[in-house]
Amino acid sequence: MKKSGEIAATPRELRKRRQISTTSSADTQETTLIKDSERDVMGNRKIKMSKPHQQKFCEQTKCLFVLLVAVVAAIVVICVLTFTDKSFRAKKKPPRELEWWKKSIIYQVYPRSFQDSNGDGTGDLKGVTSRLDYLKDLGVGAIWLSPFYKSPMRDFGYDVENYTQVDPLFGTMDDFDELMGEAKKRNLRVLVDFVPNHTSNESVWFNMSRHSVGKYRNYYVWDDGINCPTCSETNFKKPPNDWTSAFRGSAWTYDKNRKQFYYHAYLDAQPDLDVRNPDVVKELTNVLRFWLKKGVDGFRGDAIRKLFESQNLTKNENGIKNLTRNLPDIYPLMKEWKKELDKFGRSKGQEKILIAESYGITNEMRDSYYKVDTIPFNFAFVQKLNRSCEARCIQDIVKSSLEGLKDDWWPNFVLGSHDVSRIADRMGTELVDVFNMLLLTLPGTPTTYYGEELGMRNTFYTFNESRDPAGLNYKEDYLKHTRDPERSPMQWNSSTNAGFSNGTPWLHVNPNYPVLNVEKQLSVNASSLNIYKSLAKLRQQPSFTNKKISFSTVNDNIISYIRTDHDQPKYLVVMNFGSRDSTVDCSAPPVDASEGSFVLSIDNSLTGTSTHKDGDIINLKKITLKRGQGIIVKI
Repeated sequence: MKKSGEIAATPRELRKRRQISTTSSADTQETTLIKDSERDVMGNRKIKMSKPHQQKFCEQTKCLFVLLVAVVAAIVVICVLTFTDKSFRAKKKPPRELEWWKKSIIYQVYPRSFQDSNGDGTGDLKGVTSRLDYLKDLGVGAIWLSPFYKSPMRDFGYDVENYTQVDPLFGTMDDFDELMGEAKKRNLRVLVDFVPNHTSNESVWFNMSRHSVGKYRNYYVWDDGINCPTCSETNFKKPPNDWTSAFRGSAWTYDKNRKQFYYHAYLDAQPDLDVRNPDVVKELTNVLRFWLKKGVDGFRGDAIRKLFESQNLTKNENGIKNLTRNLPDIYPLMKEWKKELDKFGRSKGQEKILIAESYGITNEMRDSYYKVDTIPFNFAFVQKLNRSCEARCIQDIVKSSLEGLKDDWWPNFVLGSHDVSRIADRMGTELVDVFNMLLLTLPGTPTTYYGEELGMRNTFYTFNESRDPAGLNYKEDYLKHTRDPERSPMQWNSSTNAGFSNGTPWLHVNPNYPVLNVEKQLSVNASSLNIYKSLAKLRQQPSFTNKKISFSTVNDNIISYIRTDHDQPKYLVVMNFGSRDSTVDCSAPPVDASEGSFVLSIDNSLTGTSTHKDGDIINLKKITLKRGQGIIVKI
């Protein structure tokens, strides 16, 4: 039925409609009626011509079939490759780039003894800057500077008067800034000492504390002491307990102004801060921020094990030292400070590290440091090496140091420092090079004390020549406790004072400097120095920058092990630490080879000669080494 207002179709239009309805779908063109609401200007319906319909391939069922076949084929190919092609299975996502400190040798610079630039007899910051090219050429990646802060020098800088000032003895802040700039140009990282356990008794903080001024009143550990009828000089009081100083005597000193005792783990000139006080922690955190802004790459925390002591000051230790060191309170504080470093590092796109001086710790304590992202210095070699410790003993030290380390806990090894006798004197001059070979081929980050790359010796000082309070406090027994011998000036050349100073050195130079110095060793092909440089270069190879180590043959004299990594060359390291010649067969697993080629050998660095050349083939079934000899072989 026709709707009201609808216009009747004309006869001509009716014919068109019938024509459209009978048109085949196979026609090359189709016509489609436009909606009734669409009309031309005349009111007639419009007719729209559609484009020819083109059938698309994937509108048909066979498209899905072909796609399915392709997917199945791809799966089959991948499965075949995975289970039959070893090289394909081995292809994995490349490992994450190691952090800078995991690939670097850390080189400790004791500024007083490294290089004097102004002739006053004491090494300084400008002197360090002048020797950066040497350090870069040596192959180290980071330098660690012992304290250069403003100090009365009762303990040569470890008694800090002001944490954010450079002591005039070492130069100026401009000198430090210059050192930082020049180090960065050479891609050398810089670590500085952080001394949070104590300050100088001449610091502003301590002066305010002993006068009970405001918040400073509780910056240090104070106690009234206990009654003592015979102690008239200390207001008839005596220390609250039997705690002793590392430098002999009581760890408590009476202050007449405050009429109380203050605690000092070291000298009486080094009062201990109370790091349970939030204000103290804030002050120390600000110190970290100050040097971070100066561009340092991290900190070595001094005397960290003594940061906390028992809060119960009435308890005696009875010589056990269990109330004044390695308390568990240490770890949360280290975590807080490391977070501060991380926060700053992220803002600069840089990795900052925090190292803890950690003598005498168990593996459990070591793990506690790692859990708070702090690197505990591994002093196992420092503490356990002696003349009776040969190859098996060294293996035990290495195994114990690596035992229990989680995947993300990076190991480290230290042979010496400003507090221990030099390796040449502890273990023998003929073992200097193999100990450097050991240090630089073990897993983890090695730390070298200045001069150890040369095989520098301890220097003898009479009591009157001595400067170290650790020795002077023991008077007639000073030689058992003094640290001066290992702090003698660096031996650069055979000129006056070994090139260290044009003035009178603060400690005299070792008399052997004309024959043992940098300049002389650089000219000798197989010198200790050049062996060290070769080792430093080799350890940059991926085979060495990982945590994997597999021990090969070990006996009383010889220790050997494999260093390698996935898709990397296999290196065999063999060293004789014993008292006699020894012949070993290293062909069995993990070596699995009967021969290899020499990469580096240690024979006689004193004459600079070597019986082996790089690339020479060696029979791994019969390796004979004398005491102090070592080889690295590429398998």
